[in-house]
Amino acid sequence: MLPDPPCPRHTTVPRVTYATWQELDAGGRTEGQEGTPCSAESLTINPGPLPVPRPRPPAALAPAPAMAVVGTSGGTSPSPSPVNPGSRHMPPSPLQLLLERATAIEEELAQGKDKPFTKVTRCHSGDAVAAGRLPLTFLRQVAAICAYPELLGAERVPEDAKRRAGQILRHLQGGSPGAYNLEYVTDTVAEKVARYLEQRDGGIPSDPRCVVPCGGTAAAVVVSVARGPTVAPPRPWGRRGPSSRGGSSRQDVVSLVVDEWAAQPTGVLVPVPGPPLHVAAALAGAVAVPYPLDEEQGWAVAGGAVRRVLRQARATCHPKVLCVVNPGDPTGHVLSRHNMEDIIRLAAEENLLLLADEVLQEQAFLPGRPFLSFKRVLWEMGAPLASTVQLISFYSLSKGVGGGGYRAGFFELRNIDPSVLKCFYTWGMSVYPPILGQVMLDAATEPPLSKEPSDTASEEHRQGLRRDLARNAQLVQEVLERAPGIRCQPVQSGARAFPRIQLPPRASRQARTLGLQPDVFFCQQLLEATGVLLAPGSEFGQPEGTHHVGLSLLPPAETLERVLLALTRFHAAFLQDFS
Repeated sequence: MLPDPPCPRHTTVPRVTYATWQELDAGGRTEGQEGTPCSAESLTINPGPLPVPRPRPPAALAPAPAMAVVGTSGGTSPSPSPVNPGSRHMPPSPLQLLLERATAIEEELAQGKDKPFTKVTRCHSGDAVAAGRLPLTFLRQVAAICAYPELLGAERVPEDAKRRAGQILRHLQGGSPGAYNLEYVTDTVAEKVARYLEQRDGGIPSDPRCVVPCGGTAAAVVVSVARGPTVAPPRPWGRRGPSSRGGSSRQDVVSLVVDEWAAQPTGVLVPVPGPPLHVAAALAGAVAVPYPLDEEQGWAVAGGAVRRVLRQARATCHPKVLCVVNPGDPTGHVLSRHNMEDIIRLAAEENLLLLADEVLQEQAFLPGRPFLSFKRVLWEMGAPLASTVQLISFYSLSKGVGGGGYRAGFFELRNIDPSVLKCFYTWGMSVYPPILGQVMLDAATEPPLSKEPSDTASEEHRQGLRRDLARNAQLVQEVLERAPGIRCQPVQSGARAFPRIQLPPRASRQARTLGLQPDVFFCQQLLEATGVLLAPGSEFGQPEGTHHVGLSLLPPAETLERVLLALTRFHAAFLQDFS
């Protein structure tokens, strides 16, 4: 058994400007040798104290191809701006335009305006709570008691929830989640998470010092990619006790600034289709480098395609980070062990830090394709990879038994060089989590024991969601495989399907004249004609020349049947109208 490498909790990693797909021509090689593990020198962007950044003006925004990522490209500007250029020059969200129109239509219906439908059916989101599925009752009960301890005397609250809340309250400063509770987050919660991970991964050791609780994974991805060393790392606290404020929110913001003295900006490879990790990269100040998933192979990560993208990207940036989303969103795939092993070898050969977004792990519903963590696969591959490939894995309550609004998650560090990862924890840090969310995470990592009052309901909640997702995924497959011009890869996990739709060239030309992506135009017309709101594939990125829609699997089966009927009928008419 390989020894667990030491890993301090107080950490920092690279920093991610943004390249267009067209900018990625032929390029050179990155520094360092192939096959060598990531080192402090290869991953650290800011080798010393933070320099004063040179302003870099963003490129002008223009309608982007489906796989394009638009952003900064270098140069100088007359004067520096205090505003992060990545946030000032983000391309607009295609879905946001549709959401605004859906709200306007709902207002028109409320005013009695005549429409060919009576309500808007929102079938675009992967948010289970928004779809009417409440978070696990046990978690809400524990959080409610911690927020209002008088509920310890409530007869309707089960005894196991009271007992768990009482245990947590003893760890909270002042017996309340209203305090900062720094030691609770870094000690108690991290310890509970580490034990949970050991159980999930079949006994593979997990060091609580390598677990970083956070307020949701979106901000954590930005910080883990972007944080550069501060001028003087704050002294640690937690188990060793708070010693000083150790920094401020200003120090935290400055640490997110790109090292403009570097010869090339840092590149972050992000999957397409996938969640908007390119947004995180841009806000962090890095270059997002999209790599295509292989749709014909069930959305697998194709090593050859990733290497081609890497070779092209090195002309404009220094790729250091590979993001992988497993289970996939919105594609609904679960990577095979073989594919995961190939990805790990690729990360080792290309000297890349591997970021594994695993937030949908509890929604893997096919028995024949269970979720495996990258940490487990890496460990079981043995030496030398198990002790050299650098890995950061992310988990969130948002897509599991909790809800996105509680902002609770964590990430775990593996084989991270202490000289690179210095200090995630400072007062005012970007990833500092809301305490009630951490209370729910605490309770989720230790579910009710067998025969406790909440055990049956908790297990039914977990199994019920997976069962409903599997049933709806099968329904989508059965309906769409009979629809001409629509096809969908089998869905193995998650709350969305991502069917590919055929759009005629005439429709694409008309969309371009309106300044819209073709799939946005299709979804807009679908909304106006049927009241059904789907997510356009360009919201997630898609290979050039293909068009998709994001379809939620969360509605009740009867609602989903109506949505599928409206989609297939409208698509057939759309093909005829624009033929």
